[in-house]
Amino acid sequence: MLVEGLRGRLRKDLRVHLAAAEAEFWQAPDFSRTAMPAPVPETLVTTAARFLDVYRGQLRPFETEFEVAPGVRIERTGGHTPGHSIVRLESGGERLTFAGDAVFQCGFDQPGWYNGFEHDPEESARVRMALLKEMAASGEHLMASHLPFPSVCHVATAGNAFRFVPTVWDY
Repeated sequence: MLVEGLRGRLRKDLRVHLAAAEAEFWQAPDFSRTAMPAPVPETLVTTAARFLDVYRGQLRPFETEFEVAPGVRIERTGGHTPGHSIVRLESGGERLTFAGDAVFQCGFDQPGWYNGFEHDPEESARVRMALLKEMAASGEHLMASHLPFPSVCHVATAGNAFRFVPTVWDY
């Protein structure tokens, strides 16, 4: 959202819904439980400060969940960051969950593993395991930032692990 010239093309009444814990975290982030390579932490702090400064008046914080519009709900999960949230979409009897940074490729085979970017590694693993179990049981679509293109899948169980089952695009 901070790309040169983009803000001017956004609606003037833009609202940014985010967990209150996320906004609070990024005001003074604590990276003591992460293992991120330099210069990532410094870049994140600078970017977050700029984002909060630019969009502060448009932030709409929520505590645990918020319905943005009918069929669009945001839920705070925590783990990756204190206010990490997922977005759930439902329309015409179909559902898709956008898991953001909660799920990554090797997390299907090893859901208890975590990466150096997660601020609460144990909670991240718990959130990932619960989310993958839920997606496998419901059969709904899952999408996440760090999955291979097109990043939309179903989740299957495989013993104590899970499987990424790619979804063919239906145009």
